[in-house]
Amino acid sequence: MKLHLTNLYGMAGDSTVILAQNAVQKIASQLGFREVGIYFYNIASDSPSEMNKRLDGIMASISIGDILVFQSPTWNGFEFDRLFFDKLKDMQVKIICFIHDVVPLMFDSNYYLMKDYMYMYNLSDVLIVPSGQMKERLIEEGLTTKKILIQGMWDHPHDLSLYTPSFKKEIFFAGSLERFPDLQNWSQDTPLRVFSNKGEASSNARNLSIVGWKKDEELLLELSKGGFGLVWGTHQNDGESNQYYTLNISHKVSTYLTAGIPVIVPNSLSTAKFIVDQGLGFMADSLEEVHEIVDKMNVEKYQEMTNRIKTFSYLLKEGYFTKKLLVDAIYHLGID
Repeated sequence: MKLHLTNLYGMAGDSTVILAQNAVQKIASQLGFREVGIYFYNIASDSPSEMNKRLDGIMASISIGDILVFQSPTWNGFEFDRLFFDKLKDMQVKIICFIHDVVPLMFDSNYYLMKDYMYMYNLSDVLIVPSGQMKERLIEEGLTTKKILIQGMWDHPHDLSLYTPSFKKEIFFAGSLERFPDLQNWSQDTPLRVFSNKGEASSNARNLSIVGWKKDEELLLELSKGGFGLVWGTHQNDGESNQYYTLNISHKVSTYLTAGIPVIVPNSLSTAKFIVDQGLGFMADSLEEVHEIVDKMNVEKYQEMTNRIKTFSYLLKEGYFTKKLLVDAIYHLGID
């Protein structure tokens, strides 16, 4: 019996999808998992016969009765993923479905795909979901798989020697301003620095600087010099589900915490309570409240928080959330 894990290739190097799947694969390899590479492509170019042959090639290293962690979705379409699941079941492979995103819940226009995704989730022997809220939502949608693990936090493995954060009243945001229009109008007294190549500040904005996208290593080093990391909602955008932020977990949270700085998140974020309870950051209802949190911070409180975050960031750096999930998932395969 061998352990396998799917891993996606073929998207842009700065894609969160690629970074997340590659990070999981890197961590899983330390536990003896073998990579099953999947290339992102236009499935419309394949006939049913060609897709079947393509999957046979992808699955060539998998034997009857093996264990496979399927990082879902592959973004090659539900037809591709569903056929993959069916072929795995034909081979009596134990499937651990590691859900990164639930496509039917991300965008209102995709909800019609829910039955197809529930079909795959219900074929899984173990399901890893982002949050407790997502678990409850999927059960409402018809989930019958009983062995369900909750991820809770993304790891962020790296080998860098980061700075020790210094106290400064400055906020950082890593992400496209096009998806976060509220931030384009930032006009608070606290400076906001945005790492993005997309989007521009509005004419009414002040104390807002857009410094351009940085590679992961550069971003971590810059963030680790001190300040606060901001995560914000995208509910203003047409087509995006209003509730998705309450169900999934944010990669940005892990980036900021890995760099060693406190985070400020919207109350609606699925991990908001955990962040506050663990002393890792703050919840805010508005951008005005974001400013007030930073404005009222002092050196002593900041150092206390960064000392706490330093211990937590080690878990993210070394991949302990993912390691525990994978070990627990295999364990649950063996017990009733």
